[in-house]
Amino acid sequence: MAIAVTGGNGEFGSAVIAHLRNLTDQPVVATVRDVTKGRQSAGVDYRPGDFDDPESLRISLSGVDTVLVNATFFGPDPARRLPRVRAAIGAAADAGVGRIVLTSWPDLENATMPAVQDYRRLEAAAKSASPSWTILRLGVGLGDALARDVVWGRKAGELVAPAKNARVTPAAVTDLAEAAAAVLTQAGHEGEILEMTGPDAIGWDDVAKLAEVPFRALPDDEYVAYLTQTFNLPEAAARQLTALYADFRGPWASTPTTTVTNLIGHPALPGTEAVQGRVAMFPAG
Repeated sequence: MAIAVTGGNGEFGSAVIAHLRNLTDQPVVATVRDVTKGRQSAGVDYRPGDFDDPESLRISLSGVDTVLVNATFFGPDPARRLPRVRAAIGAAADAGVGRIVLTSWPDLENATMPAVQDYRRLEAAAKSASPSWTILRLGVGLGDALARDVVWGRKAGELVAPAKNARVTPAAVTDLAEAAAAVLTQAGHEGEILEMTGPDAIGWDDVAKLAEVPFRALPDDEYVAYLTQTFNLPEAAARQLTALYADFRGPWASTPTTTVTNLIGHPALPGTEAVQGRVAMFPAG
């Protein structure tokens, strides 16, 4: 029986697939919006799989035993993400997939940001869709959020953020992809919610050291004004980013775990290295 990864030609999905090719001899299926576009890996069966077309996804998941429902697209409006991912979960169940593995938002119990509350309902949908489920709570974008601060800090000559006393546990995307592939190929994770963090907690003083600039904390309202005036960020985007920092200052995503290290069988990259590895993703200009 095959293992499937949705979003199989995106960065995270393709990284999971690359690790699957090294971990298992089972057939690997990648569902993608357009089978003629994007990166493709040899030996992988690419099939149509648009979350907005659950019937085609159901057909493409025929013969699949385990599927990773890849919900790592954090940017879209949750009003759109919720029905799309829930439809993908339903398509997997209708196709007779034996085990559903869902990516979710990290440390969901402590997350207060409105834009991620739909993940609570998505986790419930996965649990009700299959008697065999696993939830992977992982923040593939946490390193990006801090890397963006590095780039902005270098540009402005100081790192400015409403992050006084904040701590967070970013994991390297490469480690998260390897850990997800391990879960897909290992027995014994059914009915588990796995908090997949980095191995340590870092603060914005650490991030400022990466940028080689001083760190200056601001209140939320002043930070919104700073983003709109300094980087021409739309106010709505600035307020959503500020809401993320409100969670950073609380207990959310601040407690490191050994989950990733245990799954991949070697030490996970430290948080500062995870952030440094993402800096090149953001233009310096």
